[in-house]
Parts: sequence; C-alpha cells; structure tokens
Amino acid sequence: MKYIFFLFLTITFITSFGQNRRSIRFNTFAKDSINLHLDENYFLIEDTCSSIIRYGHFRFKDRKFFGPFRDLNKLDPQIVLAEGNYTQDGLLDGDMKLFYLNGDSLAIGKYDKGEMVGDWTIYYAGNKKKLEFNKISETIVLNAWDETGKQTLTNGTGFYRSDIGGYYWEGKLINSKPDGTWKLKETGDRTGTVVSSETFKAGNFVKGGGPMGNYTDKSRILLAGNNLLPINNAGLMEVSKKACDPSMMRKKIVYASYRNGTDAFNEEIKRVIAPVFAKLDLKKYFTKEFTLIGSIDEGGRIFNLKYQDTFDDKASTTLIRALYTLPILDPTLVDGISVQSRISFKFIFRDGLYSFQWRLLPLEMPAKM
Repeated sequence: MKYIFFLFLTITFITSFGQNRRSIRFNTFAKDSINLHLDENYFLIEDTCSSIIRYGHFRFKDRKFFGPFRDLNKLDPQIVLAEGNYTQDGLLDGDMKLFYLNGDSLAIGKYDKGEMVGDWTIYYAGNKKKLEFNKISETIVLNAWDETGKQTLTNGTGFYRSDIGGYYWEGKLINSKPDGTWKLKETGDRTGTVVSSETFKAGNFVKGGGPMGNYTDKSRILLAGNNLLPINNAGLMEVSKKACDPSMMRKKIVYASYRNGTDAFNEEIKRVIAPVFAKLDLKKYFTKEFTLIGSIDEGGRIFNLKYQDTFDDKASTTLIRALYTLPILDPTLVDGISVQSRISFKFIFRDGLYSFQWRLLPLEMPAKM
C-alpha cells in the first residue's frame, strides 16, 4: 500500500512595504509537488484571500518551478486558468492557453525558455481581442483594440499603448515601428502627466528623457512581451502588496468620485491650489516631489490631510487648507453603504513649474495586533 505524506509549510515574510509580517502557507506532498495560493496577479498571498491555487513542482533549494503545472480558480476549481510546463531552469516553455477567473480567454500563444514567441493573441475580459503580435527574431505588433472594441492599430500602423507595471507608453506605430514622440505616463494618474518621453524618426530611436536625465543609447520601450501576462509573476515568488482582508472579499466596492466627472475635479483642484503656488518661488523646489495623504468621510468631504515628505511647512499648511475647500465628492460605497476612504495628492516641481496627480487609495483593513 502506497502512502503519500503531506507537509504543510508556513513561511513568514516580512514585507518591505509597511514592514508587516505575512504568513504564506505551502502545501507540499510527495518529493517535490506543491500547491500554493496566489492572487489574481500571480503573487503569493494568504490562503484566505487567494484567487488562484497552483499545483506543480518546486525546488526550494533555488526557488524554481519545474515540470508540469496547473492553475485553478480557487472558488471554482473546474475553471482551469493555465496549464503548461517549466524547464528545469524555472522558465515557462511550450504552448499556453490562459484564462480569466471567470473562464474567459486571456491569451493564446507559446513560450520558449521563458520568452513569448511565435503568434500571440491577447484578450480583454469577455473574449474581446486586445492585441495580436508575433515574435521570431524580433517582436512585431500587428493589431490592437481598445476596451470599446475599436481597432487602434491595423497591420502594424496606428496608435498603440504598452503597459509596463504601474506605467504605460503610448504613441504612433508605422509598420510596427515607433514613430514621432512616445510618452510614458503613470497608470493611476488621471491628469496624464508625462513622466518620460522618447523620439523616433523613420522607425529609429533618436533620443529620450525622463527623471534620470536624457539618453541616446537605446529606447526603454517594450512594445509587447512578458509584461503582458500576470503568469510571469509566479516565478518571482514575491508576496502580494495587496493587504489580505477576508472581510472585504466578494464585496461590491464603488470608490468615491466627483459627480461632474474627473476632468471637472482636476479643474477644481487647479482652481484652489493656483493661488497657493502663485505666492511661492517654485525654482527653490527644483526636481522636488511632495505628497499629501488624507481621508474622505462618509459624506464625501476630504479631511485629515498630512504630508509624507519634507516641504515648506507654511506652504504645506496653506495648501492643505486650500484642498479642504474642494467640492464634496460622492463617497465610497461598500455594498451600498458609505464608508471612509483615502485619497492622495502628489505635487511635482520641475524647472520652476509644477504639476499634480491624485488618486484614490485601496480600502484596507486596519493592521491586526
């Protein structure tokens, strides 16, 4: 009679964000088989908050997956999210079909030792096409669509956006080559502030520039590749930055908003802060960034703003008072009930000018003692 022994291994991670202790459990059985819990972006997370369960093989010695694996929807294990193979070096390899948590197609293509090769099709949720590209010796972006279904790139020519982490590049392609000026922006920045830019002529890189200075050696743009799919995060074995709060799972959350729209709220911010900055010598704050984080109460009023960076104390106090005069927002709702939420304002100073960004912060459960 053959017995299989299971080992429940709990590993405690001390995360660099917030210095919180996170206990992540690995279920190991047989010699090297494992199942572990992941969030929707394939980062490690506590089993009470996971969306994905991975079944596969893992070498703890060098922290690498190898051999066949299978990823299932935790809430509905009949939905296979991904099934494939890793090389002995921990690289994805072979044909791959990926699916969203609801079972809709996410991507179809092939990996060769960790690289996306051959023909690939990427989908939005709802089985709507997002991108078609191929790679043999180089990546050729062919067709792209926006979320409404409008085709923005046809046979390599048109407008294109490439998302990389929390940022995205956007610009024009001609025959699958960048042309003109491309701009890098932060995904969560509703103001559309340009972080970096690059210039191309006849498909050739000319120059680029950003916070770290100007450069002419090579482009930093990745048009398509491993940045497109979250499954590539699994091999990193990194802990999710998302706080695990089981009480927030499967709740309907509608974040705070301004009833006249985002653009109108941006104008309101400009209106209240302009008199503050008009009285300052902005050249004193060359390449300076300044962040305020505060709360939105159940009635939609902004309060308790505090600065996170060193700045002119008098100017900071005046700026906070100005932001308190912003119009009332529609508050954040959880299952239809208004709750407090958080908001951040970031001010960026460059060469005597300023720009701003704002964003709503995710709801989080208070840390447990």
